[in-house]
Amino acid sequence: MEENNFEENTNIENEPVEAEKVKPEKKKPPYVLIGIAAGIVILFVLSFILIKRWEGSSEFYIDTSIDVSTETDDRVSLLPPELYKGSDDGETTVVIFGNDTFGDPSGGASVCKLIAANTKATVYDCTFPGSTMMSSTQKYPAEVNHPEDWYCLYWLWEAVQNGDLSMQHTAMEKMSDRIDTELYKEHLETLESIDFNDVDVILFAYDGHDYMAGYPYYLPGDLYTPHCMNGVLYGIAEKVSAHYPGIQMAFICPGYFYAKDRTGKTGGANVLKINGATLSDHILFMKQKTAEYGFSYVDDYFGVAINEDNWSDYLEENNPVPNMEGKKMIAAHVLNKVFKRIEPSKKK
Repeated sequence: MEENNFEENTNIENEPVEAEKVKPEKKKPPYVLIGIAAGIVILFVLSFILIKRWEGSSEFYIDTSIDVSTETDDRVSLLPPELYKGSDDGETTVVIFGNDTFGDPSGGASVCKLIAANTKATVYDCTFPGSTMMSSTQKYPAEVNHPEDWYCLYWLWEAVQNGDLSMQHTAMEKMSDRIDTELYKEHLETLESIDFNDVDVILFAYDGHDYMAGYPYYLPGDLYTPHCMNGVLYGIAEKVSAHYPGIQMAFICPGYFYAKDRTGKTGGANVLKINGATLSDHILFMKQKTAEYGFSYVDDYFGVAINEDNWSDYLEENNPVPNMEGKKMIAAHVLNKVFKRIEPSKKK
């Protein structure tokens, strides 16, 4: 049997210990310390910027590299101004007319603001939440007690064209109990400040409010009244082109939402009929007529992945207004399909 030498091997009390020689530490030159400190500061700043950009801490940043589209019917033929304007000023100026989906500022930012913050183009927000593309009646707004008609696209452009928005100011006062007057006033002042001779592109971004109001997309007996979509599209094509032939135009179709008719019945806007038509009927008509009248067409219905399966994740309770995640998806789609085509190549 082997002897246990544990005590022998570990008994080191009487063994002499040689004192350890300590070598003097070499001091690092000052410039090395300064370089290290500067490197740490630079890494901290870069990390902070990347975190701000990629973790979404800024509500205005849109990652347009994300594919937010499914099948799409976009038909966009817009060009950078320098390719078609003989007297291009070197800037790309875009005016957006529309209503709630693009103009509602709830949640921190509107779609228009998100777009403006993520493009080199100059963007003017001329949206009026609560307004519509079409007029509520077939008559001139002054002839009936419908002040909201002064903000429908047809009569709004008529006022812009004539250089007189006084009736819009008067109508705003009459509607003060149901609109955001401060936002209306701000956007009216913006509209009055624009020289449309310098405008390169107009985007018309109206959501499903016309469909919910039961306005027809065409009237067999009066195709050119502003009370139907055909009349508005035809009127805009004629009026804008006649006065400003250098402006390119695109209509952005409404996106999907969950609707309610006047009887209280609810359902997806793609199947719920209001005044005999679904939102899909309106969109199909818009797609056909914009091609006929020479507009570009931006598909926010199929081009943005908001549908009957996930709408509650991307729309506010008062839909069709999108929440912030929905707004970012819509803004990314428009930035990819429109602004990447027209924005100036040089940075401001």
